[in-house]
Amino acid sequence: MGLDLEEEEKEVKTPKTRTKRTKELLAENEKRMEELKLQKEEMHKELETLDGESDALGDKSAVDLEITHEKYGNGKIVKQDGKYIEVKFSNVVKKFVLPGAIADGYLMLDDEDLLEYYKKANDIHNRQLKAQLALSSAVFAMERIQDDIDKLKEKA
Repeated sequence: MGLDLEEEEKEVKTPKTRTKRTKELLAENEKRMEELKLQKEEMHKELETLDGESDALGDKSAVDLEITHEKYGNGKIVKQDGKYIEVKFSNVVKKFVLPGAIADGYLMLDDEDLLEYYKKANDIHNRQLKAQLALSSAVFAMERIQDDIDKLKEKA
């Protein structure tokens, strides 16, 4: 009752062949990877376009603007640090985020041209956030699919 080593070696040395399902999964993942690469390129182009729009719009200082807030009343912007502003109302100083605070109507301006500027800046900002989120999602999905591809290739 001994082991037949010759027969055992033959089984071990037989090369593995890809199953039909493994091949299908590999093809599907590679196709999805190509789609994600195209999406990633599109998001990079979109972000470049939005950066150009933002540069063309320019930066306007909000300091010394007279504004009105529904709860706090009339106030004046006393400080701007990047996208954050500080507004001094009669008895309190509050922080807000530009351009959203003005564009979304939390802070009201009398100057229609300036209001239009902040609405355009807010629109660009929101589209940039959306594009950055889509780009991050595509990169994350690409990493996961690449892991799946690597595992399928190991199986093969």
